Amino acid sequence: MDFRLVQAPEGYGFGFTELLKERGYHCEGGIEVTLQEAATETIRIAYADGKAEITASEKAFLFRGLMTLVMKLEKNGEAAFTEEETVQFDHNGSMVDSSRNCVMSVEAVKAWIRMQASVGMNTLMLYTEDTYEVPGYPYFGALRGRYTAEELKEMDAYGVALGVELIPCIQSLGHLQQPLLWAGMSELRDTSDIVCVGDEKVYAFIRACIHQVAQCFSTRKVHLGMDEAWSLGLGRYLLKNGYTPKREIIRKHMARVMDICREEGLEPMIWSDMYFRVHSKNEQYYDVPFDTDMKSGERPPEGMALVYWDYYHLDEDYYCNYMRMHRDLTDRVVFAGGGWTWKGFTPDLKVAEAVTVPALNACRKEQIRDVIYTLWGDDSTETPLFSALGPVLLCAEYGFGETPDTERIKERFEFLTGCDYEVYQQLGRFEVLTEGMNNKKVGSDPAKCLFQQDLLLGIFDGQTEGVHYGPYYAEIANALPEQVKGGVGFWGSEMAKLLEYYHVFAVALAKKADMGLRILEAYQKKDLDTLKRLAEKEIPELAVWVEKCRRLRELIWMREGKVFGWEVLDIRFRAMSGRMESVCERILAYVNGTIPSLPELEEERIPAFPAATGEHRMEGGWMPWVNLASPSPMACGWLPQ
Repeated sequence: MDFRLVQAPEGYGFGFTELLKERGYHCEGGIEVTLQEAATETIRIAYADGKAEITASEKAFLFRGLMTLVMKLEKNGEAAFTEEETVQFDHNGSMVDSSRNCVMSVEAVKAWIRMQASVGMNTLMLYTEDTYEVPGYPYFGALRGRYTAEELKEMDAYGVALGVELIPCIQSLGHLQQPLLWAGMSELRDTSDIVCVGDEKVYAFIRACIHQVAQCFSTRKVHLGMDEAWSLGLGRYLLKNGYTPKREIIRKHMARVMDICREEGLEPMIWSDMYFRVHSKNEQYYDVPFDTDMKSGERPPEGMALVYWDYYHLDEDYYCNYMRMHRDLTDRVVFAGGGWTWKGFTPDLKVAEAVTVPALNACRKEQIRDVIYTLWGDDSTETPLFSALGPVLLCAEYGFGETPDTERIKERFEFLTGCDYEVYQQLGRFEVLTEGMNNKKVGSDPAKCLFQQDLLLGIFDGQTEGVHYGPYYAEIANALPEQVKGGVGFWGSEMAKLLEYYHVFAVALAKKADMGLRILEAYQKKDLDTLKRLAEKEIPELAVWVEKCRRLRELIWMREGKVFGWEVLDIRFRAMSGRMESVCERILAYVNGTIPSLPELEEERIPAFPAATGEHRMEGGWMPWVNLASPSPMACGWLPQ
């Protein structure tokens, strides 16, 4: 079986060939395919007698139709069929974090674009705080893998060819801690991560940033960030201007930035939380009463869209109410959901589904037609971004036809990867250790805590209340095969390698989850034989598995991203192995009588999250690596104004 494009609008040939070539087709003969653009809200696929006609309103939707055709023919043979889907969202896409150390490589971005085109997702944002070059600002993104102008243009052109609109997603107020750490950028600083509003040097910098992305992307849309500016106006701004309410600072800043966008002919959007926090008694985002008169407060400038980001709620009515409140501020509302890639080493598949389903049902109900699915990489992108394919496909399928069921997601996943969807679902078990956590609890993160905590300090051991979880992770390891045969193309080999990595990670976690407790119990019983066996055999074996994790994670990182930023995870993995060596030396020194005691094991194991008790104890919460490795400061965090 092969495919040949016999009729299509201009500019479709390259994308047609790219998508089919990845699946091993040559596009020189075989089934005749006609792609037809039409003003319609449906995707229609008709196939019979070696000829296929696909009709839709735009390129990405037509390519979804094309890959649906291929999927049906590969699965069912060449029986005639007709299929129609209703387009639910005008813009449906993803935002991939390229700022938390893993800057997605150009080739990986192209693979991501092919995936999106295959499922009809027509928008892609690369979140770049300082990871794109800005002429005149050499410290901005230095040694961080920043994209060159040529790389941005290459990715943009590839997206255009496949019907995926690349939208620059930058920051123009806060979240700029990394570039502001440089002495060469200090004159722009208000606080550690926020630029000083009102300073002309700041607006020269912002103008340079916006001009750069305006030149490199064909879209006229731009995401300017402006979220979570907690300490706005409380640093150098305060010293220069005295205390000024945040809402006044934001209004003035927004007007200046909006003027720059108009000069560049851009249509900006920003995260909406700063407009909601002014209505909250606690400056929170999600506690604003539903009956609040949003029109009485600050409103965005004319022409600026608001992006409502929410990754946390399980109630459809909540989302509906917040969407209506956003509409009180502007008629340009975008919804951003989340794929829960930011907690630790695994995507939290259960939470991602639990929050995505009510959110996208609310989007359909409230006629929110623009949707973005975010994949953040908090704490240095410990979770491989491509491991979130399942939640991304869930978001994609919500954009078409009836509400998707598991079988639809499974069919797309197995078509793209050649891997078993049920095996992939094992990744959702890493964070679910108790019955309470099965009830779609948002925010738990035991796998990261158990894996990264120190063997002697046992920062998270108090949370377990002495329960051993090694056998649970051994079950996951047994359910994940040691070697996986994936399908064709990038996604086949990538998912196969990801599943192999998670098998190794599960084995390492099965060995490490209880290791600290076992050391403590043996020490308290003065069981020197067990301590000796742990130090001479079991901990060194664990270190070998940690090293296997490191090597596989490095391989995946280099397939997904640029080399810059890997050094952080490399340091963490190697620090774990090196620290295990030191732990063995200390235990053997105690066993041999060289030292009289191990003070680390004589302090009480207190819960890291005392509010989580009973069956909810292991829900715990999120802890970054610096807090899990040691309660002592890992480095000097002082930053002068």
